[in-house]
Amino acid sequence: RVSNAQSLKQWYQRRVRGSFSFTDSLFVLRGMIVASESNTTCPQLAPEECTQGGGVSEDEVDELTAMMMACLENAQDEDFVGVCATCKENIIGHENGCKALGSLYHVTCFTCSKCNDPLVKKPFYHTDGVIYCEECYLDTLEKCEVCNTHIKERILKAVDKQYHPECFKCTDCAACLDGVPFTVDTNSNVLCVSCYNKKFAYRCAACSQLIVSEDGAETYRIIAMDKDFHVACYKCQVCDAKFSNEEGQGCYPLEEKLLCHAHFKELSAA
Repeated sequence: RVSNAQSLKQWYQRRVRGSFSFTDSLFVLRGMIVASESNTTCPQLAPEECTQGGGVSEDEVDELTAMMMACLENAQDEDFVGVCATCKENIIGHENGCKALGSLYHVTCFTCSKCNDPLVKKPFYHTDGVIYCEECYLDTLEKCEVCNTHIKERILKAVDKQYHPECFKCTDCAACLDGVPFTVDTNSNVLCVSCYNKKFAYRCAACSQLIVSEDGAETYRIIAMDKDFHVACYKCQVCDAKFSNEEGQGCYPLEEKLLCHAHFKELSAA
């Protein structure tokens, strides 16, 4: 039997040093944990609700001690509900109390941390130890650059802006760019790689295809006669011999055609 706050605190500290269960010494009184008394008839807590572990701080011990003592002192008061987690004062009358986040509060104490509006029977948010009403919580969230609404779930950040993942799309084809490569043009338009290539990539004068990267590999192009060519397309247009920097293996243009030295001489003589 625990008779006063000091001995109750010492008793609790002895128990808290290791893993233990309150089931043999604690009971529930209108939702609050209290030290057992010989004349108490409250139902015993289930073991899984009573088990505690080590690492409890001195402040937590003091707070729990105060709460248990308050419950003991008011055990005969039928209107006593418990101790408010905010103001630490007794809650008298069930209509004056509420339970949230595993604690008891005065109805007037359970309010939004920002605007102080009461939160009883209203949706609220608890984040980083702070309680918000719905409106104030939304004000803490970033807005999507595209739809200008709050981002409540996953946020996508790109080009120094915030988006809903489903709102981050190619400016030209509207394909969703969440998790895929993209690029930005000189006007700050976000484009998928395909649309960017269609607008800005060079086109090979030999095969008429875009000169673009394949599988992320570095891309090269050859410029000849003020035209662009794939490296593979830079060859004699008669015999397909590849041009190189070796003597006699270069490109010999003739009438808008790319020719090797042999066919250049042959067609020039004709």
